[in-house]
Amino acid sequence: KWYLTREDLARYIGVPVVARGLEFRAARLDDVPAMHAFASRMSRQTLRTWCGPDYYFFITLKDGVPISYRCLSRLVHPGMIGFIELGPDQIFMVDEFTAPKFRRRGITRQMASAMAPLLVAHGFREVFGIHRVDNHDTIAAVRAKGIPRIGTVTRWCVLGKTSFTYERELAAAATVWDGADVREDAAVGLDAPLAEREAA
Repeated sequence: KWYLTREDLARYIGVPVVARGLEFRAARLDDVPAMHAFASRMSRQTLRTWCGPDYYFFITLKDGVPISYRCLSRLVHPGMIGFIELGPDQIFMVDEFTAPKFRRRGITRQMASAMAPLLVAHGFREVFGIHRVDNHDTIAAVRAKGIPRIGTVTRWCVLGKTSFTYERELAAAATVWDGADVREDAAVGLDAPLAEREAA
């Protein structure tokens, strides 16, 4: 079971990035050997893959050493294939991470602001993410950044058949988005508050 979030990139445009001795930029393949802080989170092969053309992989560096990352993609989470369908101006949150000793400093928020102009220039307007309902650290971080949760997705596997249920959080969407272009139908292929969809 996952919470589904939607992040409006417009909220970051024009927001100053306070570096405080940090560097924010796109990751490169030659950065991977120095990504020791991420070793407990992701394999080197995965980090190298994220440097490829299917991903937008940003890192934060301190004294030239990567300490935080934010990775987005047009490819959705494997567990959501057959359910989430991104619109042309939407992108998927793959993962974000900050080394423990550098947490609670607003680094991922600053990185999101630094990354937004590039994403908007490529035509993206919204970032969709999924977060396991028992991942309390991520849920708290998302809440602290003011990113609205728009629903809950549950995946079911019965007798070799996969299906999904989606429950939309109408009150949260109305409060945060104030009647803006709420497009769960475009994003996840649903047009009802609670629906089921079988994976192909």
